[in-house]
Amino acid sequence: MKNQKGMGHLMLILCIVIILLVMGTILYFAKEKVEEETIQTYETDMLLIQGKTKVLSQEATIEKKDELLKGRKIEECLEEEEIKNLLEKQILLQEEPSFSKYYILEKANLEEMGLGNIQLKEGYFIVNYDTDEIIYAKGIKVGDKTYYKLSELKEETEKEEK
Repeated sequence: MKNQKGMGHLMLILCIVIILLVMGTILYFAKEKVEEETIQTYETDMLLIQGKTKVLSQEATIEKKDELLKGRKIEECLEEEEIKNLLEKQILLQEEPSFSKYYILEKANLEEMGLGNIQLKEGYFIVNYDTDEIIYAKGIKVGDKTYYKLSELKEETEKEEK
């Protein structure tokens, strides 16, 4: 009788360990999937912005009117904390030849461009109308890495696909 009770406890412990392992594996893959979806959502939003800003840039070039470009010039906002942060991290470079073509796009600008469906919780996007680079000022933190540029997100997506 004593032997049978011991075997029952051992089986119970073994079942609990197996259940914990299965749950841990499921949670790990669920977390990975959420991070992947986050990257894809931001990448999609940034691609939408990029497409719209390409059109605006072409219209401004054709009509020779920089007033058609949406947003605030970044040169006028160098004292803002987020811009200083991006300059310190060298995400933005003032020495860049096309630095004057960086514009800040806030929620109101996105709505004006017909992109009101983009989920902008905080911060703003920065667009370069010459290079078509899109930057999210707050950055997208996934795991231990923070992504700022659309080009970085594209690289990450390509790595995941391979």
